[in-house]
Amino acid sequence: MRTRFRVALVAAVYMACVPLSAQAQLRSEQEILDLIVSESPQAKAIRAVAETVTAQQAARLTFPNPAVSYAREGAGFTEFYQVEQPFRAFGLHDSLERVGVAARESAEAERDARLWQLRIDAQVALARWRAASERLEAARSVERLVGQLITVLVTREREGEGSRFDRVRSEQELVDAKQLVASAEVDRLAARGAILAMLPPNTALPEVLQGRPASADAESVDALVQKASTNRADLRALDSAGRRFGLEAEAAKRAAGPATTVIGGLKRADDSGDTRAGGAIGLSVTLPLFNRGDRDVARWNAERSQIQFERTILESAIRAEITTAAAILTLRRQVTTMARDAQASADELVTIADVAYREGEAGILQLLDAYRTRGRAQDRAAAAALDLRLGEIVLERAVGVTLWP
Repeated sequence: MRTRFRVALVAAVYMACVPLSAQAQLRSEQEILDLIVSESPQAKAIRAVAETVTAQQAARLTFPNPAVSYAREGAGFTEFYQVEQPFRAFGLHDSLERVGVAARESAEAERDARLWQLRIDAQVALARWRAASERLEAARSVERLVGQLITVLVTREREGEGSRFDRVRSEQELVDAKQLVASAEVDRLAARGAILAMLPPNTALPEVLQGRPASADAESVDALVQKASTNRADLRALDSAGRRFGLEAEAAKRAAGPATTVIGGLKRADDSGDTRAGGAIGLSVTLPLFNRGDRDVARWNAERSQIQFERTILESAIRAEITTAAAILTLRRQVTTMARDAQASADELVTIADVAYREGEAGILQLLDAYRTRGRAQDRAAAAALDLRLGEIVLERAVGVTLWP
């Protein structure tokens, strides 16, 4: 009795834990996206670039180091102990601080743009994984239908009521169905591997994704363009880069201005056989005669002009991209609706063919054709759903913000 009780207890615990573990493995698409953008090696590398720019700009603000020198003259004993402290040109430090702020803003905006592109790539990979899983299920549904049919045909043939032709033909159809299942499984594993490559190492990934809610229609093109103008990180990066290059030109002009070096120390010299010591002080000032920073200023101004042209080009490209993506998305919604209707019709066709075959009004070829038609309809529906999702992702990438949760 005690053994039976233990077995029953272990079985009860196992049955209670399996649903919990399966539920723990389920992750929504949003959770996977957030994990990729926040913890993946690609995301960490992107953030490291922005941190590098911040460190570089901080290094430019470092105060110049002092210099210690010693000099000795042999003709009449004289020696100098000196400390030299150079100072930047007037106002250069403040200019470099403003340059650093603009450079950090530009680097952070570029970081956000690259992280957004990483998110888009992850969304595409997830969409392909979902579509591959749906196509695999469609292939398996045909395999199950044909397998169930063969089971019935084998029984009928054994009882002397079935046709050997029907069984052999169905077995050939089963071979084709198994090949389609294997091909779909390969596509699903490849899509799943692409997602695993984006995730942090040793991250568990569920076998299936939670379902996505139906997406609503997008806003008007003008509204989406307005959203893009305020949300596109690459636009912000260009704006910050333009401000930075203007400030770099100002800093280059100031860097070529007069810079001072203060010199102080001790002098020891021979005075009629006696050694005397006294203080020494000096001041050195650079004169901007040959280099006034004009060439550096011209270079930074050219960089700023280039950025302005690039921003104008990007604005035009964004409007064109949003207009095109919105039009394509409308067409893909129509195709998806037709594919879903065709799938429902194919399900009804299988029911009709199955009844007709049992009643002797249809042959095995008509029944198997109905099975294949249903499988193709499911495959088309999955492909149409993938195209629709990819169209949504393209529009989101153009706008620079998530439009469908």
